[in-house]
Amino acid sequence: MRRKDREVSDFSQIKQLVKNCHVVRIALFDEEYPYIVPVNFGNIWEGEQLKLYVHGARQGKKISLINVNSAVAIEMDDKHQLIETGDIAEDYSYAYQSLIGFGHAKIITDLEQKKIALNALMEHETGRSLPDFNPVPERVIKATAIIEITLDRYTMKAHEMPKM
Repeated sequence: MRRKDREVSDFSQIKQLVKNCHVVRIALFDEEYPYIVPVNFGNIWEGEQLKLYVHGARQGKKISLINVNSAVAIEMDDKHQLIETGDIAEDYSYAYQSLIGFGHAKIITDLEQKKIALNALMEHETGRSLPDFNPVPERVIKATAIIEITLDRYTMKAHEMPKM
C-alpha cells in the first residue's frame, strides 16, 4: 500500500466497513480482460478470516470462470464524500473507506452449507436473522448457486473527512 498513512489495521473498523457495505465487486480471470461484477453478499468471520457468500444462477459467466480459475480479487467501499477546503482544484479531495482482498472462490453444493450461506446473506442485507424471517424454501436453495469466497488476505484504507 503506497499511502501507509491511510492504512486501517483496527479490526473493528474493518468489520464495520464490511457490515456497512452492501455491494462487493468480484474480479475473475477471463481470457482477454478481467471480468468484474458487482453483487450483494453475505459474510461470516472466522476469527480474522473473512468468507463472503454470493448467490445467483447455477450457470453463467461467474460460474464458468470460477470453474476454470478459482482465484479472485474483491473490492468494497463506503463513506464517499467530496471534501472541499477552498476554491481551487487542489483544495478538493475525496473521503472514502475501501477494502481490497484476494482469495479463492468455490461453488457450494452441500444443502446445509447453502442454507448457512443464504441465511448469512439475508442477515447481512436485512439486519435480521432466523427466525425473524421465513427460511428460504428448499426448492429455491436447490435451484440457486452459492459461491463462497475465502479471502487469503485483505487490506483496508480510509481517507476521512477533516474534523471541523
